Amino acid sequence: MRPGTSKRRVLLAFPRYEPSFGTFEYAYPIMGVKAFMPPQGLLVIAAALPSDWEVRFVDENIRTVRNADFRWADVVFVSGMHIQRAKINDLIARAHAHGKTVVLGGPSVSACPEYYPHADYLHIGELGDATEELIASLALSVARPSKQVMFRTRERRDLSAFPLPAYELCKLDQYFMGSLQFSSGCPYDCEFCDIPALYGRNPRLKTPAQIIAELEKMRACGLRHAVYFVDDNFIGNRRAVLGLLPVIAQWQRANGYPITFACEATLNIAKRPEILSAMRDAKFETIFCGIETPEPEALKAIAKTHNMTVPMYEAVETMNRYGMEVVSGIILGLDSDTPETGDAVMNFVERSNIPVLTINLLQALPRTRLWDRLAREGRLVEDDARESNVVFRLPYERVMESWRRCVARAYEPEALFQRFAHQLDATYARRLNPPRNVTWREVRYGMGVLARLLVIAATSSYRGAFWRFAWPLLKKGDVERVIAVGMVAHHLIVFARAAVAGQENASFYSRKLRWPVESAQAA
Repeated sequence: MRPGTSKRRVLLAFPRYEPSFGTFEYAYPIMGVKAFMPPQGLLVIAAALPSDWEVRFVDENIRTVRNADFRWADVVFVSGMHIQRAKINDLIARAHAHGKTVVLGGPSVSACPEYYPHADYLHIGELGDATEELIASLALSVARPSKQVMFRTRERRDLSAFPLPAYELCKLDQYFMGSLQFSSGCPYDCEFCDIPALYGRNPRLKTPAQIIAELEKMRACGLRHAVYFVDDNFIGNRRAVLGLLPVIAQWQRANGYPITFACEATLNIAKRPEILSAMRDAKFETIFCGIETPEPEALKAIAKTHNMTVPMYEAVETMNRYGMEVVSGIILGLDSDTPETGDAVMNFVERSNIPVLTINLLQALPRTRLWDRLAREGRLVEDDARESNVVFRLPYERVMESWRRCVARAYEPEALFQRFAHQLDATYARRLNPPRNVTWREVRYGMGVLARLLVIAATSSYRGAFWRFAWPLLKKGDVERVIAVGMVAHHLIVFARAAVAGQENASFYSRKLRWPVESAQAA
């Protein structure tokens, strides 16, 4: 603390993720980036701090927090998800080793404050009155309190009053894609999902003007080409989405279509062709759908019957017709699984022709109905050597073997490139293809990416499958498609082989550590 002033130096530290199917680590060297998406929560908090406070942001997915960063700071803010729990606690310990006060916020501590007994201040919930109380307390003193202090949000700040995230603190060109939030909350109540408990079932919204302002700021701060809407369910409020999409489309036309978009939505978006059409006009190209399982009885058991309002394959084909590539979330280890479930999943993969699927083992998250039920049944297990915290109905090793077989088959190179080849006509050819403003800098970057991809592909064990897919496109000059498919396929093939060999986790939510925590001795 600096005597005689309430100005503070705040270090915002974000812990490293474990690798996963959905974060494309193995594609980073090809793309020349270092991390997946910037953490929205910390950047929003940074923008909400008093304007005369100095703020420094370090994402440990890009570089380690150094001793010099800790020495500079008066107080350290940390945020993260359950999967980052060990590394959150490591950051707390490293900050304390330098005598610094630690404030912890974000989704993990908001769900489970008891996971973090050593943080000095806990910020529970979203931006709101707790944030103001925390700032007022730190303005008075940044000395470590004698015991842990908890600030709990009672009144959330309207999303329409959120500040623009402080993108200027990070280099967006070091991220695989940008992130954007339009709404918070989801109207559904799936058994395994913690969103209703954390953020509510009545989606709260930003204004279209806010979204455009964020896009403008991201571009000014180095964003290259892709943005992911991190909404829990992009169509949670369908009327609001129909109001937003034409505004984005108008911005795209005015700026030469510089951005492509992706989002998460429930499968029943296929019932709303007017939304899909407006998304196509705004240059949305990918929709992540939590399909979870192709088995109807299993969907009923996990309260995801909205996935059955349209026949599953018909829903995928409908989205494809509007130029939307579907990315699917699949869960193995559900109570309804049988020894034949793995075969049913693979039949779905092959028939749907979905190229990218995140195939995860079931994890029970705190503050979900699944967690409460399994706790009552004595079926939760705390063992970081396991890939799941659930005692399955089927034997654990049988579920693991089913998962390994599905991953190996889904990402066998020939099969994967065949599914991508199906997308060429079924999906990619149906996308909006307007004239774009392309700068020489973008051309030079793209050629560098292509060169790195071709070197890797030419020396890989899957080079035959790659060239059978890529060569016809290269002859037509479709370099952009070769890059987009090639770098994703490379990640999926390499990650899948490592996962099957036991070198990567079987779930995004697994606490099993593959990468060690950082050393407290970073220079």
